[in-house]
Amino acid sequence: MEKRYDSIVYDYLEKRGGGIVLLSEDLLFKRMLTSTIYKTIGTKRDCLWSFEEIQPGLKRVQQCQAQKMECLVFIERFLESHPSTDTIIAMKRLMPDLRIIVLVGETKSENIAYFYEIGVNNVISKPASVNNIIEKMAFTLKPQGKLSEYMNIGKRFLAAGKHDQALQVSDKILEIKPDSPAGLMLRGDVFLESDKREDAIKCYEAAHESSRLYLEPLKKLANAYDGFDDDKHLEYMKVLDKLSPLNTERKTSIGAIHVKREELDHAEKYFDQAIDIATREAMSLVGNVAEQISLAVSDVAPEMSEKYLSRVIEAKGKHLSKDDISLFNKLGIALRGQGKWREAIENYTRALAISPDDEGLIYNMGMAYYDGDEKRLAGQSFDKALKKNPDFYKQSEVVSMNMGKIYAELRKFEKALVFYENAHRINPHNGTTKRKISAIKKALD
Repeated sequence: MEKRYDSIVYDYLEKRGGGIVLLSEDLLFKRMLTSTIYKTIGTKRDCLWSFEEIQPGLKRVQQCQAQKMECLVFIERFLESHPSTDTIIAMKRLMPDLRIIVLVGETKSENIAYFYEIGVNNVISKPASVNNIIEKMAFTLKPQGKLSEYMNIGKRFLAAGKHDQALQVSDKILEIKPDSPAGLMLRGDVFLESDKREDAIKCYEAAHESSRLYLEPLKKLANAYDGFDDDKHLEYMKVLDKLSPLNTERKTSIGAIHVKREELDHAEKYFDQAIDIATREAMSLVGNVAEQISLAVSDVAPEMSEKYLSRVIEAKGKHLSKDDISLFNKLGIALRGQGKWREAIENYTRALAISPDDEGLIYNMGMAYYDGDEKRLAGQSFDKALKKNPDFYKQSEVVSMNMGKIYAELRKFEKALVFYENAHRINPHNGTTKRKISAIKKALD
């Protein structure tokens, strides 16, 4: 970890008196963040407030604002079993300068693009290391330079209608950094408010050329052409849609433009996409709830776990994706817990149609075959899983023990030995593993 990252976070907490609000139900991440702040960074201040519910967390953020205390917010993608998108949008509308880091599981580039579009400053994928947390915090908190200072002044002039002064500020920004997208957009905003649309468009186009993946200049261009040049307006709306395809409001607006142009086929395409995305968002909520239920009842009532997981999988239907593989895995475990090994195999087969290279699914299918005393098919499944990922078992004592046991029963002793030895490496104190290794070595002699 570069010391400058540590020092940026330390200065924020100790010298600038900043605070951190965590909105998360993840106790593991809470412990990790607490350790990062108080042990690794070494702050002595009471500066971290953690909440599992939205309203108390928002109240704490507002208290920080009222006390003129800088505040950094960590918020889960899902909180209280709901997507946090609306909460993030509301916070940024009320407090535009609030810094927000979203916590996610594995996510896709289009999701991240949308997070940034609604005002998120950074994204952390969990599980996260201490170094990763510090680095993301540092990039989010890095001290404001001269350009940022000028931008704030320019925006204040613009809001007050002082166009000449705002232009002078944009000149200073562009002297420091000639291709600054922020400086060019400020200049474009001044021209647009002064009814100099063509000059504004030139500035926005220059900003876009300076940073082609930055969404803000494209938004400015789309807005500048709205009601002025329908073709250009639509063109930039579609460019935005490609870069950040999860914005349902924009898809609906594009569809509405096509309706006005009597291009109903094109309109329907975007309306369908908007509905599909909204449905997926709702279904991700439903899936999250089902997983929580499954976690609560899996050990004592696998039939109840099966009921809710099956319901969600059926409801998702054509919206099922690789993001839903955990649902299939949990359903397979619930089915196996009831002795329904054939149904478990059907479940894994359906999941593999969605994610054919998932070695975890293939391994679980092997365990289901073993439940049904189909040892040969279990071994074949393990062989397939190892071809997909030869190292997938190496971090799990349980997986290693299971594979060692089944390969031993198939009299593939050399293979079995590899897995038992790996289990022993993970947990040297397991007496069963030691005995298995000894027995296999005797069989091989």
